Amino acid sequence: MLTVNEAREKIIENIKTCKETIEIPFFESAGYVLAEDIISNINVPDFPKSAMDGYAFNHKDLIDGDKFKVIGENAAGDFNNYDYEKNTCVRVMTGGYVPEGYDCVVKQEDVLIENDMIKVLNPVGKHFNYCVVGEDIKKGEILIKSGTVINSGHIGIFAGIGLDKIKVCRPLKVSLISTGSELTKPGEKLEAGKIYAISTFMIESILEKYKIEVVSNKIIDDDIDHIKSSLKKESKDADIIITTGGVSVGKYDYIKKVYELLNMKTLFTKVKMKPGTPVTSGIYDDTLILSVSGNPFAAMVNFQVLFWAAVEKYYGCSYYRNKLYERIVKDSYLKPSKLNRFVRAKTDGNFVVLENFHNSSVISNLAECNCLVLQNPNEEIKEGDKVNIIYLF
Repeated sequence: MLTVNEAREKIIENIKTCKETIEIPFFESAGYVLAEDIISNINVPDFPKSAMDGYAFNHKDLIDGDKFKVIGENAAGDFNNYDYEKNTCVRVMTGGYVPEGYDCVVKQEDVLIENDMIKVLNPVGKHFNYCVVGEDIKKGEILIKSGTVINSGHIGIFAGIGLDKIKVCRPLKVSLISTGSELTKPGEKLEAGKIYAISTFMIESILEKYKIEVVSNKIIDDDIDHIKSSLKKESKDADIIITTGGVSVGKYDYIKKVYELLNMKTLFTKVKMKPGTPVTSGIYDDTLILSVSGNPFAAMVNFQVLFWAAVEKYYGCSYYRNKLYERIVKDSYLKPSKLNRFVRAKTDGNFVVLENFHNSSVISNLAECNCLVLQNPNEEIKEGDKVNIIYLF
């Protein structure tokens, strides 16, 4: 039986990296992984502009001058290039072009208008309230590195330098298969002895949030031939197949048998973790198969703890890594466990409260949780202890 870290390493060693890119509109790119360095081909701003509504001066004139003649005006979007004259000024609005020869702006609240002349009440120095060319972004500057997960700030940069299309990594493709003759698709009539499928729908919602393409999400019976044919079919289009159920030792738990029939390379069949110990993984035709528990919470733990190692390797990006954060336990107690245990909990950023009900088939209290507490083997957790958590994706 492998440790969690050993299982992650097996996955990392066997998942292929992204070799394809796609081009998409920049405003649709949030959540995708950038496939090229973003280098600006312009300065931002591309001309000297005013940071205030006011009057543009040459700072040297303000040293001795008192009253100044207004020779013109530039609103935002204007580009009137008035010739500089000593002891003159140009009225400028925020974002307006500051003509050559003028190098500072006095805001309009700090001047008086007397007989068509401007009297400066509070003189300023060079480049006060003045945006120099390239103040924000310089032409030729690398703004965002390849491999970055795009956020709204990056989209602002794309827009600011005039980009229309962005090259991103081709999204990871995942197929989801729920195995279990007892499972019914949500929305359909629930027959006697049946239950609604849960796990793959929770997983699908997370994948879509992170711009991972869900190729399919299907429910199949506990039938060896059906499971075998489904894995073969889905492997043609998916980089990863996640199956739920069938990984334990019950009469109808067929996943390990199907691995054998497909002559798959098996990476592991058990991991030292609770819940979800019998999680299994293998490679079929260059597609990674991750077979997780049939119990919804256990499936989520298997997915949360192991899946993101594959995503990190595929994109070459540490953004998806399960980062550890230290929190103080409040109003909670947890008896020791022989295995690494992942316990649903809620944190406010300082303290963490563990849920009292830990059954791996229960999901009703998962809606109130935002993290997992990591319990080390044979470790007792009590109020006031410091523990490590990972946030749920």
